[in-house]
Parts: sequence; C-alpha cells; structure tokens
Amino acid sequence: MATPTAVRQINEARALARLANQGPMSRADLARDLGLTRSTASSIVASLLEAGSVLETNEPDPDRANKTGRPAIFLRLNPDHAVFLGAELGARCVRLCALDFRGEMRELRERHVEISSPEPTVMVQMLAEMVDDFVASLTDRSVVRGMNVSVPGVVNLAGEVLRAPPLGWKHVPLKDMLSDRLAPLPVMTLMNDADAFAAAALEIHGGRSLRDAVLMLMEDGVGGCILSDGQILKGSQGFAGEIGHMPIGGTGFCNITGIDGAFENYTARRAILARFREQGGEADRLGDFLTRLQNGDTVALAVVQEWAAYLGKGMALLTTLLNPTSIILGGRVSLLFPYGQSECLASLQRRLLPETTLPSIELSKIGPEGTAIGAALMLHNETFALP
Repeated sequence: MATPTAVRQINEARALARLANQGPMSRADLARDLGLTRSTASSIVASLLEAGSVLETNEPDPDRANKTGRPAIFLRLNPDHAVFLGAELGARCVRLCALDFRGEMRELRERHVEISSPEPTVMVQMLAEMVDDFVASLTDRSVVRGMNVSVPGVVNLAGEVLRAPPLGWKHVPLKDMLSDRLAPLPVMTLMNDADAFAAAALEIHGGRSLRDAVLMLMEDGVGGCILSDGQILKGSQGFAGEIGHMPIGGTGFCNITGIDGAFENYTARRAILARFREQGGEADRLGDFLTRLQNGDTVALAVVQEWAAYLGKGMALLTTLLNPTSIILGGRVSLLFPYGQSECLASLQRRLLPETTLPSIELSKIGPEGTAIGAALMLHNETFALP
C-alpha cells in the first residue's frame, strides 16, 4: 500500500506534468484534470509554490472573452526553477543546449572542431569549457539539474563509447571522463546521437505520429533509432538501432565501419563523396556535392541515384523487420533525398511483398542543433515522469 507521502509525491509529479503538457491552468481545472478534490489540489499546489517550481500568474484565459466576474489566478511552471543541459560531441562541432524548467530554449552554444579524429581529452576539455562558461553566467548555479551527452557511435549502458568511427574512437570511458572534469555537475546519461535526435523529433513532429517509426540520422555515419509504441528500443546492451551497421551486401563505396557491405558504407557522407570521386567528380565537402547536384552535374545525378537505390534497400530491410508507419530522415545527407526520392521508393517497393503498406518517408524538421536539444529534452522529460 502506498504511503501518504508517496501518494503526495505522485500527485505533485502529476500536477507538474500536467502543467508542462497543458500550459497555465487554474486550480479548479488542475484539480478536475487530476481527479482530486479542491482541498487536496490546493495542498499540492501550496507545496509546489513553496518549492518554487510553480508560479501564480494573471495570464488571461482565452475562453473568458465573454465572461464576467473576477478572472481566475493561473498556475504555470516557473521557468527559472531548473536548467537542463544537453550536449553533442560531433566530428565537426561541439554543441551545448540549455533548456529551462518549461522545456524552452535558454541557451545554445557551439564550437567547431578544427582537427579530424580529435582525442577524447580534447573534446572533453572543449565541452567542459563551454559548460563552465555557461554555469558561471547563472545567478544560481544550483538550478542546473545535470547534463546528457550524445556521441556519433555505439555507447554501452555504463557510458563507455565502444566505437565512434566519425571521431576515430574505441573503448573510451567518456562518461567517467566528463564526470571527473565537470564535478559536481552530474553527467546523467551518455547516449547515441540518433537517440537524442529521436527525442527532438518526438517533440517537434509530434509523438502520436511517431509511435512506430524508424529515425535515421545521416551524417559522417548513419545512426538510427527505433520507436515502438512511442518508446525507444534499447536492446539488451543498449545497442539497438545501429542501422548503419546493417549488412546489405557487396562491400560499399568505402569502408567506414570495418564491416563489408554495411548500410552506411553506401549511404553516409563519406561514402557519397568517395563514390563521386571514383566516378571522376571533384568534391571534398557535401555542400560542394550538393551544389553540383543542383547545377545538374551528370556524375552527381548518377551517384545520387545509386545512393538512393541503396537507401531504399536498407529501408526495405527495416520495413520487413519492424513494420514502421514512417521513416524520418535527418542530418545533412538527408538533403539529397529529394533528388533521389523516386529511385529510393522504387528500390524499397520492389523488395517488399505486394501487400506490404509502404511507410511514409519524411525529411526531419530538425536543424543541426537538434541532437543537443534532444539530449537536454530527455533529461527534462525525466523530471516529469511519475516516481
């Protein structure tokens, strides 16, 4: 049997979650939504006001336009009550995002990585300097609840980066390194960048439309996240969703992972540029390739059709195994999709049984900062989960 203290904590968490999801509410509306008596709700609200997590406001009710009498006092989350940090350690950029208690952007900072395959200690120091600088700008440093960090690689549940090909890392105890450098600020979770991307996608695209979906983050490698019934599938060791490592046959345009025929050997940025150069094209950056594509370069157009065919082949495998309603493409490489959409869909469809319903293929609405935002969102959302 739950104790009175436990019941109270649960009701406080429910109240905070409702205000986070619904916005400002009157005491009466909050009590009604939670199924509580007004006296119980008032006691809960009093505790939240005392803790500083909730504020009273005269924010007008849009439904009161034609009503008379004294307007209700509304309750809303106090944005300054807590700060949640999310970081991305990428091959080309380090980003730091700070969200307030309402989940709104408070700060976004970034620094470019000037060297290839940077040492872990260099990246840790770079991020730590950004965190130190941000925390120093706060009036009350205790409001920082912690930080989640994403990396483009395989991360185990202990926070060790087993391999991150875009960074050139293997077996890096990154969470411990960050925790030692940033103490006493808690580093909560080290995660794959695609999982962080998925958290941002759920927020921006809408959770209902992504209950059963596959998200691809296409950059220097190809990361993936599988959503089943709205939940991220982790697997027994936390490795689920490494779709870039799926073997789809052949060898690839280049070997990124050390696995012959891995999906990202055909579809990641490095693979596309390698194939373009092999066919006589000249481009050192994806932006250069995209410019040639936009200008009608015949070699670039041929390469993007090859890329799209392999993209469709990988999607067919995912569709057969997972039966998603949608596949969301994100990252810089996804900008190529409109040029190869027809070939991709044809490649996908011819590898499926006739009765199979095709998933919708969508380009993500998330910008390059989405991974850092998603990492912070995951930490923010955990605060409003029921105990």
